Amino acid sequence: MTTKDDGRTTMPGDAPTDDDLRHNVELTREELAETVTALGEKADVKARAQRVAHEKAEELREKGDELVGKLPEPVATRVRPVVDGATRRPLIPLASLAALLVALRIWLKRRHR
Repeated sequence: MTTKDDGRTTMPGDAPTDDDLRHNVELTREELAETVTALGEKADVKARAQRVAHEKAEELREKGDELVGKLPEPVATRVRPVVDGATRRPLIPLASLAALLVALRIWLKRRHR
């Protein structure tokens, strides 16, 4: 009788024992649980979208701070509230950007006809 990495306690070619079958069932259950968890995470579109929005908001915040830091003081004081507002509600600037890109694409298609 040998024990291998696959959990078998019998020799290859011999009929599996009850322990082998139980071990296989347990491994299958673990793999199935991992698969279901992964599919659940993929299917949770809302959570994924929120995670992406938060990441983009952080990027926007960093870029906004960098931009404001490069501006002269009088201009920076006027731009700062806009940057702060955009980073508090990242969906609004992202939606605006998406709409702008769609409009630009439509305009370019019509222009090349």
